[in-house]
Amino acid sequence: MKKSSILFSTVIAGSLGLSHAWAEPYADRLTGDWSGTRTELSDSGVEFFAYYNAIIASNVSGGIDRESNYAGDLFAGATFDFEKLLGWEATTFSLTGIERHGSDITPSVGSQYSTMQLVGGQNTFLYNVTLEKLFADGDFSLKLGRMTATDDFVGSSFYGYSLNNAVNGQIRAVLFDGVMTSYPFAIWGGRLKAKISEKSALQVGVFQLTHEMWDRENQGVDFSIDSEDGVSLFVQYDWTPEIAGKPARFYVGVNQTFSFEMDEFDSTDTTDEFTRYYAHADYQVFRESAHSDEGLSLFLTLAYTSQEEVAIIPLQSTLGAHYKGLLPGRPDDRTVFFMTYGQFSDDYSDALETSTGDDADYEMVFELGHRIQLTKYAYIQPDVQFIKNPGGTGKIDDAVVVGAQFGFSF
Repeated sequence: MKKSSILFSTVIAGSLGLSHAWAEPYADRLTGDWSGTRTELSDSGVEFFAYYNAIIASNVSGGIDRESNYAGDLFAGATFDFEKLLGWEATTFSLTGIERHGSDITPSVGSQYSTMQLVGGQNTFLYNVTLEKLFADGDFSLKLGRMTATDDFVGSSFYGYSLNNAVNGQIRAVLFDGVMTSYPFAIWGGRLKAKISEKSALQVGVFQLTHEMWDRENQGVDFSIDSEDGVSLFVQYDWTPEIAGKPARFYVGVNQTFSFEMDEFDSTDTTDEFTRYYAHADYQVFRESAHSDEGLSLFLTLAYTSQEEVAIIPLQSTLGAHYKGLLPGRPDDRTVFFMTYGQFSDDYSDALETSTGDDADYEMVFELGHRIQLTKYAYIQPDVQFIKNPGGTGKIDDAVVVGAQFGFSF
């Protein structure tokens, strides 16, 4: 807790001392413009960035045991505009790294979904090492290198306000099966995005699958490609229309794997191909004034696969509500609500019953939070979660988790 107190004090001190300078270059960064050096570097084609986020959470009721914990995530790196630096038109190189620390209270809750989304791979990692090239005035974009599927697929900006990982970053059920590569575990991959119209785009991604990709001890520097590695293919269509003058987004996609063996539940058999479908819809149902982003947006997600022999959660859906500027005089604050339902597969349940005597049915997560934007570079978000039927067995009491996430950009 001592470390979190120091960090929070730094954020508050910065917000009091620098709030008058929001109009200055890089006012959205704690360290500002570095006396003009940052602007000079950007003009020459080099952009540095860093973001720190942390969660403090406590299981105050239900679950297996009482526990409090802290976890943090530092994401830092640089982008290089090769058009400015080398004359390579519309080409960008990215180099990033991650440092994760802290522990999770989820084992004490007993839930399938992690209550602290910053936990997973607590170590230092090399992350993005990618080259991206735009073609045809930006209508086509090709990205290659060390990356993950969650950089480009199965995501939405609305998801990032959840402290529970049921939806933070991506629709979690797509990741449970181990066939979607995810932050902070980078692998070899590529993504091609094509603009179909002003309001629609199609993207295809191909990513390496290896059983070692989740090994945090590799720290993102295992660049090997082995003969037994598989392939994860993503195809996603996005449509971003305006409906009655207010923004909406719809996407549908499919994840298909090839030549990657997955152990079947309660069996010695394996499956080497897997298919998962997913979809998302959001719409700003209420706008406080014309052309304003303040107001209420709702979103709905769905993930489904019929292959219950290898999928822990074959069916998942999240309903979310996101209000920007709910409180008078606080236009940049966010009030958020999430409700997630995850259905355990029959095959997983049968395997669990064989090993423990308990079968699994479903788990639900309800979450309510309010993000206070202290400055352009700092926020804090008090949050409460209610986990119904943790682990799906009915043997663990419903749990209440209270906590807060805070963060700032450098």
